[in-house]
Amino acid sequence: MSLTEERITEIKEIFSMVDDDGDGSITRSELGLCLRAMQYSISNSEINDLMKKFDSDRTDRINFPQLLQIIAATDQPNLTKQTQTILSALKLFDTQNDETISENDFRFLMQQTGEQLSKDSVDDMITATDARTKNGRIQYRKLVSTLIHL
Repeated sequence: MSLTEERITEIKEIFSMVDDDGDGSITRSELGLCLRAMQYSISNSEINDLMKKFDSDRTDRINFPQLLQIIAATDQPNLTKQTQTILSALKLFDTQNDETISENDFRFLMQQTGEQLSKDSVDDMITATDARTKNGRIQYRKLVSTLIHL
């Protein structure tokens, strides 16, 4: 898989945010955070396997070039097909083009499509994912990402 400059920049931004101490490398748990922030659905066991394979200097840390190797070697797409479908449907209701939708629109979607969810179930979903903005809109990308990784 070839990485575009745009994708490399995106990966670098996420890497920098996760690299808490700013030393240019991330730990095993930070690798998990980093990959999940990039919408990879990955288990702790898979993260351990990646560490074994790509931590060539055996420091228990991954640097940015090693992370790029991981991303390039991983055949999992940036977003799974199912996640892409969900995000595409939610984006139709993103009238402000800011990756948020109104709570009413989200509630309508959740109550009218697929399994019928009660108002309380939808409220629990929003609260559990901490996806509500200060102005009451729902950050749908954050909500979907959190729900997928629960």
